[in-house]
Amino acid sequence: MQLEEAKKLRENWGDKPCDHPNLSKEYHLGAATGDYTCTQCGKSGWGRDWNNQTKDS
Repeated sequence: MQLEEAKKLRENWGDKPCDHPNLSKEYHLGAATGDYTCTQCGKSGWGRDWNNQTKDS
């Protein structure tokens, strides 16, 4: 997922809770950032399993 696409997802999602069911590798200008982005809410975190360590309430 491109960084700009993730930003738009975050803006549209707002403050709603999300359990981050699916992650996608994040890219900026064609290069991987090292982060993974939730495809539902757009939140990004480092590593492919950050969603198992951090849950929004």
